[in-house]
Amino acid sequence: MKRVLKSSAFVVLFFLSMLMSCKEKQTASEGKEDLKYTCPMHPDVMSDSPGQCPICGMDLVPAHNHSAGKGSAVQDSLERLLKPTDQVVVSGIKTITPQKGSRVEDEIFNGVVNYSMRNLNMISSRVSGRIEKLYIKYNFQKVAKGSKLMDVYSPDLVNAQQELLFLKDNGTVELLNAARQKLRLLGSTDRQISDILRSGKVSYRFSIYSPYSGYITEGSDRAGRSSSAGSTIISSAPSVSSSGSMGSMGTGSANVSAPEPEVVTANPVSVTEGQYISAGQKLFSVLDDSEVWAEFFARPEQLPGLRQGKEILVSAPNVPDLKTKAKIVLVQPYYKDGTSFSLIRAGVHNPSKKWKPGQLIEVRTTGKNRSGNWLPRTAVLELGSRQVVFLKKNGVFVPDYVKVLGRAGDWLDVGNSINSDTELAENAWFLVDTESFVKVKK
Repeated sequence: MKRVLKSSAFVVLFFLSMLMSCKEKQTASEGKEDLKYTCPMHPDVMSDSPGQCPICGMDLVPAHNHSAGKGSAVQDSLERLLKPTDQVVVSGIKTITPQKGSRVEDEIFNGVVNYSMRNLNMISSRVSGRIEKLYIKYNFQKVAKGSKLMDVYSPDLVNAQQELLFLKDNGTVELLNAARQKLRLLGSTDRQISDILRSGKVSYRFSIYSPYSGYITEGSDRAGRSSSAGSTIISSAPSVSSSGSMGSMGTGSANVSAPEPEVVTANPVSVTEGQYISAGQKLFSVLDDSEVWAEFFARPEQLPGLRQGKEILVSAPNVPDLKTKAKIVLVQPYYKDGTSFSLIRAGVHNPSKKWKPGQLIEVRTTGKNRSGNWLPRTAVLELGSRQVVFLKKNGVFVPDYVKVLGRAGDWLDVGNSINSDTELAENAWFLVDTESFVKVKK
């Protein structure tokens, strides 16, 4: 009986071992059948057997199957990342939420100091003759009122001097005064007339003096500036600075390359020694810098706070104590390269000559308190006429449009375009690839 039981147990164990062996072989064969090989650099390349990638030549590696078990959980957690790089961004950048409250609605613009064309004076020749000696050599050479410009030989001046000396001894007082007046009209000064009467000699080399103070700008009707909008360089894509001015047409993201006057300095004047001039010929233009212009650019939505006559604060970033108030005298709209903007100009009194043409300035305008839903300017990405923020959703940043309703310095009012408890990137510029486009999913 014991032998029968032992043999039966042996038979049962034998069949169980055979069954388990078959299942293991079946599982191995199924895994082998499902095993694929792929290229690490080109996942779309798949093969049933090991080998090399036909594209890059790398060795193929087994492709893991995540369709079941723990792999399924991993696949689900990474699904949100398997999107185009222009729609989501993975980053550990600091996040913020909008701030509700009121702020002073002011604007800050980057600009430049320029010559005032209202102080442009012309010097013309009052007599015909030849230039014997020229004391003005270059454009933008500074001259003072009464400084010598040139020495000329003029037959008209010689005849007028001879008449003065003749009437001194042979004429009446009325005729002598008439001779004096004639010399004044020909460009002589009272001192020159007195010297002629005192010496009793005719001067064949007569000096011409400047009636104005300023800078010589001979040969240009705008001080060497371009006839385009103002005297500043306009960027093809206006950037928004800390105030939202343009190309610095503003501050922050634009103000772009800093604007500077397009003036030509140290160029020789066209008038030369030995040249013959005629009566009424324009010789030089003189720009007086006792008053200068503060020029900057603004976008259309900023114009309501920049009307003619509004007072603004002009300061020099590199000179902390140099500040002054000025009033807007011109708002000139322009349209260029598909962008609408305006040139704003304010007159700045400059009797002490502290403001220098070409100097970079910062212009601030102050408005009233505004209540809103505020974001720092760095959190908003300017895309032409649209503004984008990066919202944090499920561990990744997703771009979304917002509407800017107002600006207060470095803060933007986005109103109800996003909720006050929404978490978003503090600096949107850090999430933009220079070779990518931002695609907002609707």
